[in-house]
Amino acid sequence: MGNNTSQKFAQQYEMVTEWVNWLLKDLTDDDLRTELAPGKNHGIWILGHLIASDDDFSLFMGTGDPVYPEIQELFGQGSKLQPPDKYPDAKCLREKWDSICEKNRKIYSELKDEDFDMPHAMVKNYDTDYFKTKARVIMAWQIHQAYHTGQLALIASLCGKSRY
Repeated sequence: MGNNTSQKFAQQYEMVTEWVNWLLKDLTDDDLRTELAPGKNHGIWILGHLIASDDDFSLFMGTGDPVYPEIQELFGQGSKLQPPDKYPDAKCLREKWDSICEKNRKIYSELKDEDFDMPHAMVKNYDTDYFKTKARVIMAWQIHQAYHTGQLALIASLCGKSRY
């Protein structure tokens, strides 16, 4: 039995990750301080949030603990947006991003198609959990990643670096 679905999910993850990296390559550390609009997400927060979220992916897949639990309070779901100076510097975040991408590539490479209909590892009540299965978690994670990547693309445009 092949793992066609696993391969497609891994390819989709790689595509969105490449998009983020493509944008980050052109955005300077100073550009990442740019806000989408006054008082709205800036690039530092978006990058940190992608790291925090993608770091949590392993919890839902049942493959280990987050590597950077210390950034959950700063960038995790429900965190309050702070000025860019209140966060780790962009260089540090770029390194963490690269590390988390490698961690998740490994997770994707080890997934089997038969895993997708299994409950994700954080299910407390299957009947009320919206995500329920590993496949739904993967789909939601990748949509979330693409959403915030679009925000980084807007920041690139605001900084005069749009390639679109």
